[in-house]
Amino acid sequence: MKDHIEIERLFKDDKKVHYDFSQSPALIELHKKNTDQTFEKDHAAKWKKAQNEFLRWTKDRKVFPKRQVEDGKKIFDEYFKKRGYLQGNILDVGGGWGLFREWWEERESNIFIVHDPGIERFLRGPHKLHHDYYKRAFSLPMTFVEGFGEDLPYKDGIFDLYLIAATLDHCIWPQEIIRAAYRCIRPDGIILIIQRCGPSGPLGDFVNIFRRLKAYLFKPERFLRAFYRRLFYRDPHLHHFSIQGITALLEEAGFSKVRIEVISMAENIYAFEAQKR
Repeated sequence: MKDHIEIERLFKDDKKVHYDFSQSPALIELHKKNTDQTFEKDHAAKWKKAQNEFLRWTKDRKVFPKRQVEDGKKIFDEYFKKRGYLQGNILDVGGGWGLFREWWEERESNIFIVHDPGIERFLRGPHKLHHDYYKRAFSLPMTFVEGFGEDLPYKDGIFDLYLIAATLDHCIWPQEIIRAAYRCIRPDGIILIIQRCGPSGPLGDFVNIFRRLKAYLFKPERFLRAFYRRLFYRDPHLHHFSIQGITALLEEAGFSKVRIEVISMAENIYAFEAQKR
């Protein structure tokens, strides 16, 4: 694992003062006085409210059944078998426990950084089910950096691949997330967005409803899980995206060669991969 001096060199000089490197390389925390200065008070309050709801949601084992974890692992195994594993220096924004190390070709000279504001969830650790199904991930090194994706502290052009999976809809300013990604990726580097979304317009709404009904028909437990969530939880997502919406965000930030792959048709999960010009 990289020592703290090497990890610290990845940070911009004017950002280092905001971070505590004493537990590096495993954990790099924000100094607490800086955690509320990234956003205006009303934006921060909105984000914290949504995150508290999300943390409460993830602690409930009723919405993390074995079947869901098993199915999720299976669809990503299939996707990365087709795509190929992640390579090089990886920045995983919103990556929590770093589960996507499961599909990372680790090299001695490479690093895997998870940049996430949810440090409480990281410190609490994953569910036992995740340990059981993602054994390879937990055998590989990573550094957890506390922070927001809108305010990345890293130098320009140092990552080969920027990953944001099932996270963009929890961010305050998605457009700033994508712009920050563009800055931190090397020339010809890759951004990979994995996100649940659907096509825009009335036709898209019809397609989504049809897919949901089909999924519920063949797997009734999905309907029961969805009904339970709606009954006891508020929607923890700050945004809901369409395929066209995410493509537009990438192009506006300067990315090119946008490719879209279906990961799960039943769950409306897509992979958007694009290259830095």
